[in-house]
Amino acid sequence: MDDYGDELEATTCQQFNDRLDKGSERMAAIERDLKAVAQGLQEERQELQELKQQLTEMLEFFTAMKGAFKVLNWVGKVAKPLAAIVMLGGACVGFWTAIKGVTSR
Repeated sequence: MDDYGDELEATTCQQFNDRLDKGSERMAAIERDLKAVAQGLQEERQELQELKQQLTEMLEFFTAMKGAFKVLNWVGKVAKPLAAIVMLGGACVGFWTAIKGVTSR
């Protein structure tokens, strides 16, 4: 009888050993599955580390490009007035050359 007063079926030593063997087989299968899952998890972690490294490199590249575009923007802002100054200088030199050409004849 069990704790609840129910009658338990009589088991022989062979039946008991068979149950233990089946439990051992089941446990071995669970351990194999667990090892396979752990192996797959390790591979996934490795792939994630590689992906993380690649994303870090891409982030560094985009950060560098952002800085480069800032510098190019500054150069563009400086180039506009600089071009006007160079054109004014060229116009002055052309004017001076034209005046000297008229007076030297």
